[in-house]
Amino acid sequence: MEKKVGIFDLDGTLVDAYQSITENFNHALKILGYPSVSAEQVKSSVGGGNVSLASKFVKRAHVAELLSLYGRNYRKFLKGRVKLMQGSLQLLKYLKETGMLLGLATNRARFSVPVLLEELKIEKYFDIIFTADDVAKPKPDPEMIFRIMKAFKAGPSEIFYVGDMDIDFFTGKNAGVDTYILSTGSTARPALEKIENINLFENLCSLEEYLK
Repeated sequence: MEKKVGIFDLDGTLVDAYQSITENFNHALKILGYPSVSAEQVKSSVGGGNVSLASKFVKRAHVAELLSLYGRNYRKFLKGRVKLMQGSLQLLKYLKETGMLLGLATNRARFSVPVLLEELKIEKYFDIIFTADDVAKPKPDPEMIFRIMKAFKAGPSEIFYVGDMDIDFFTGKNAGVDTYILSTGSTARPALEKIENINLFENLCSLEEYLK
């Protein structure tokens, strides 16, 4: 394989944490006196980071309180409510066996990532992790990709990026790296198919076959 570095988004790409996020948010929303939200509402709203997600469900004045409650109960609502996307573990193992360096670029808050990776037993596969808290500008700004590129001393042609949203497509495009988008996450396939020059895959299994 020509590539030296593989960079992955997290939610909707490698991990399905929608049940955990939904139940945790609904617990907090109930405390604050707001109506509950559905898993589909959450799934279609994640990707822009916690503040963006919370802002869709409560008034601006209550965003900080909602996120505080969410963070306080994060571990409680994580157990038994998260799972790997089909093909995640197989692809990560394959890439590490080829000697590839792997990075994670997610708009999640930093506090939530290590415990999620630990719960799913995939933390060992990543050589570097960037979250929304680690950069001045989250995705679709390419800062995370550029920071990983610099850390690994790799050029754009030596890197590929994998995500599940239109945000991810534009992140990769803005960074000038080969970008592969999965129709497994927050942006529905019909919307993804409208994006010009998109490299679209059904799931991680089909992406692995392509990379081989």
